[in-house]
Amino acid sequence: MKNAVIITLMFFLLLFLVPFLWGQNMPFSGIFAVSDYPAPESFRVLMTESGEVLELSTVDYLIGCLYAQTAPGYSLEALKAQAVAAHTYAIRLSLNNKNRNTSGDSLKDADFSDNSVTCQPYFTEEKAREFYGFEYEFYYNKIKEAAEYGANYVILYNNQPIYAVYHSVSAGITNTPRYIWGVDFPYLKSVPSEWDRDFTNFLCTNEITMPVMRDLLLSFDPNIIMPLDYGQWFSEYSSDNAGYVSAISARNLTVSGGDLWRLLNLRSASFVIEYTEGVFVATTKGYGHGVGLSQYGADYMSKKGYTAQDILEYYYTDVNIVRCSYN
Repeated sequence: MKNAVIITLMFFLLLFLVPFLWGQNMPFSGIFAVSDYPAPESFRVLMTESGEVLELSTVDYLIGCLYAQTAPGYSLEALKAQAVAAHTYAIRLSLNNKNRNTSGDSLKDADFSDNSVTCQPYFTEEKAREFYGFEYEFYYNKIKEAAEYGANYVILYNNQPIYAVYHSVSAGITNTPRYIWGVDFPYLKSVPSEWDRDFTNFLCTNEITMPVMRDLLLSFDPNIIMPLDYGQWFSEYSSDNAGYVSAISARNLTVSGGDLWRLLNLRSASFVIEYTEGVFVATTKGYGHGVGLSQYGADYMSKKGYTAQDILEYYYTDVNIVRCSYN
């Protein structure tokens, strides 16, 4: 009788401890939905240069995305994470366009385009071969494996596909979408990514002459007033600890960090602009807008043994990563 009581107590103790210990072994454990997500088997993609609409299987589309979006030499788990992000973003775009009834003349009844500004970049096989040369075949099997993985998963928040945005290299911490697009999403939080500082050319500078800078600012707003002292044009900064700029004041106009990043075609949304000897010098940290998944950070985490799932759960907050179902 005594042994039976002891065994019963041990059983209930294990029921309590196992979930706790499992959570300790999963540093970036997320919240999982039980059901699968009904995903489309293919996408219709408008090629902006030719005007042609391509009907592509999900895997073929993701292969082209991976060649266009990231370094194919990155580790497999990093490429898998990128493929899931690209797949999720494609589904989100497709749903948006259907809900807004914008698939008419502008998209020629496509789900979205290959425009990297409004959608996400995609390479046809011909373009990828041209861009990579012999490396296209060298990386193909790994790219295809990552694409096949990505086609089977989608990232959800409140049971809806997220805006799974991504960038090349953060400024040591990821950015908030409020600085770039003026909106906030609960799953796009700023998270540390210190390892990105090891990226080659993490710090970069480029020069913009005064006449070019003036023309760019006037193209943004013809009513802007620019001080005669050029050194005062970008004197009032508002930025976070990582250097991501939220806004800059230029006399009568306040420009958001995202707008200025796009306007000046800067390497990163983490920047400082100074005037010296007739030119404006922009010093940037990282590469890209800095929001969401850091591709370089994903590769670092992959090399440290983290899986694609770990990576996605780290860069996207409180999300569900679920399998896709196809009819």
